[in-house]
Amino acid sequence: MSKISIFYADDDEDDLMFFNDAVESVSNTCNLLVQLYIHKNGDNLVTNIKEQKPENGVVFLDLNMPKKSGFQILEEIRNEPAIKHFPVVIYSTSSDKSDIELSLNLGANFYAVKPYNFNDLMKMIQNVIKINWNNHKVDIENFLLIK
Repeated sequence: MSKISIFYADDDEDDLMFFNDAVESVSNTCNLLVQLYIHKNGDNLVTNIKEQKPENGVVFLDLNMPKKSGFQILEEIRNEPAIKHFPVVIYSTSSDKSDIELSLNLGANFYAVKPYNFNDLMKMIQNVIKINWNNHKVDIENFLLIK
């Protein structure tokens, strides 16, 4: 059975539960062991990734959090030599062009607008965990992840 680690930072309790439920469903339907690490406000996210040293993993970052923004956490990840190449998906309710462009410029791998439909969220998570990150190049044309 394949294993993947997902690190998720968000300050919204409902979004955290919704994402957690979707990850559990994906794990069950894809015969995949998914270890989900939830970080409210992004606290200790960078430290946790460094400590876990996952062979296969991805970060989902909300942008609008009170302590540190997703942009600040993305910059921390990209400035940390041990994890700077770790894949990061910005996962936000914002579809503002400036947020998308800044995410790209700061080194995110994808930008996903939070879906409101559970099945759409499951499809988006499935698509992300199927990516071979070793061969992945950030493509401006496909940066905005749609389901």
